[in-house]
Amino acid sequence: MADKKFFGAAQELRTTLTDSINAGKPPLAIVLELAKAVGELSGEESFYQTTREQILSVYGLALNDKFILDDELAEVRTRLEKISAAQQNPDFTEEERIRMGYALERHKQEIARLEGLKLKEQA
Repeated sequence: MADKKFFGAAQELRTTLTDSINAGKPPLAIVLELAKAVGELSGEESFYQTTREQILSVYGLALNDKFILDDELAEVRTRLEKISAAQQNPDFTEEERIRMGYALERHKQEIARLEGLKLKEQA
């Protein structure tokens, strides 16, 4: 017999899984949702990020899966916008704004790289 102290958490995971399948979410989106829930339940919230990075490496970069590439592109674009807005903040020193400029360039390069991978996938 299963330990009853985990019943609520298991029920929540079952509901999340069933709802996601019924909603027609992509399988990798479901895996990421479950990884986030497992990380929260275990107190190891970095589990989600580690799982996401592994999925990006295998399914996104190696297998060119559209879902994970789109997801990563959205995250990089969001970070680019936040850094760009922060760079305009007068509270930062000139040196900090220069460092942010480097980060902006790297994010732009990463966006171009991911877009290039998506183009390869479509070809």
